[in-house]
Amino acid sequence: MHLTGRLTVAVAAATLTGPLLSVPTSRAAAAPDVTCFSGNRTATQDGYHLSANLCDGQGLTVLIQFGSAAGTYRCRTAFVWNGFLGADGCRQQ
Repeated sequence: MHLTGRLTVAVAAATLTGPLLSVPTSRAAAAPDVTCFSGNRTATQDGYHLSANLCDGQGLTVLIQFGSAAGTYRCRTAFVWNGFLGADGCRQQ
């Protein structure tokens, strides 16, 4: 293959590869608003009550990394104060 043919193939490959690299491979989950190191959950009539520590962030989507309540939750109310979380009406996602 001559240099012109190789250049054409390289340009075509780059043109096709560029857009493919920018497309996400799957629908990504939303990033949590609050991330906590560990926590516990208590079942209530309105979902779970979460209590967790070593938390950072503010919002209603909570990620607990370790402990009996490990997982991601969507909560009706959530409050972080000095690294501690109290949240109510939480449902695990």
